[in-house]
Parts: sequence; C-alpha cells; structure tokens
Amino acid sequence: MGFLFMRILVFILVIIISIGLPSCNSTIKSVYRDDFRSASKDEIEKIQKEVNAKNSNKSILFLTQIYKGEKIIISQNGKRIYSEYPITNLNNRIASYLSFSNQQDLVIKDESSKKEILIPTKKSSKHKYIYLMKKVTKGKFQFIITYSNTLRPI
Repeated sequence: MGFLFMRILVFILVIIISIGLPSCNSTIKSVYRDDFRSASKDEIEKIQKEVNAKNSNKSILFLTQIYKGEKIIISQNGKRIYSEYPITNLNNRIASYLSFSNQQDLVIKDESSKKEILIPTKKSSKHKYIYLMKKVTKGKFQFIITYSNTLRPI
C-alpha cells in the first residue's frame, strides 16, 4: 500500500511541476546587440537633434513592435516624462521614441498588460539606444529590451 501511495504522490508532483514551470517564464528579456545595420550619420544626427540626445548623459528609448494604441506611461525619478498611446508604424516598426537621462532609472508602465519594465541606470548609461519590443505569445505579454550603441535605420 505504501509503495502505491508513493507512486501516486510522485505522479501528482510531476504533473504539478509540468503545469507550473511554463508559467514561470520571464516576461522581460534583455538582449545586447550592435550587429545590425546602422543608420547613416545624417540620420543619427537628425534623430539625436530631434530628441535632444546629443550629450553622453542622454539615451534614446524606442518603442518598437506590437504597440496598438494602449496607454504607455514612462517615469523617471517619480516624474512622468511620457504618457501617450503609441501605435507601431508597420513600415519602420517604430511606435515612438524619446530621449531620457541615462543617469536615473527609467520605469515604463504598459497599462494594457499591467506590466512595469525597469531600465536601470547601470545599463542605460552604457548604451545610447534602447529598443523596447512587445511580444504576445499565447495571450501572454513579453517585453524584449535591446540595449545597443547602434541606431537602426528608421
């Protein structure tokens, strides 16, 4: 009787673990890339000037794919620096972009998924361009942050 009980207990444990593990997936993934094609020097100059990000203490955040008009709030040091409803342009895959001080943490809140994404100073101060892509897989939101010093062509 004890042996049968142990087998049933192990079987139930295996089922619980196999159900629980997929739900433990991280919803935020960080990637570091500089290997994609760079924008031209004129385009880099134009974008940096447009968002006032020529100084080394400024980085540029790009909201890229799968933004469909949901409210995005970006805060830094307790102050809102962005509160809009971006929509991804299907031609250039950019929804919006803005500069921010890379000397303070950046908090991005996606109202539709109720997720908060933190861009820490430790990472943003080393990268001029930060791309935030939203992905939906099986109804679950995942955010991919790409830290780079290469501006993609826009």
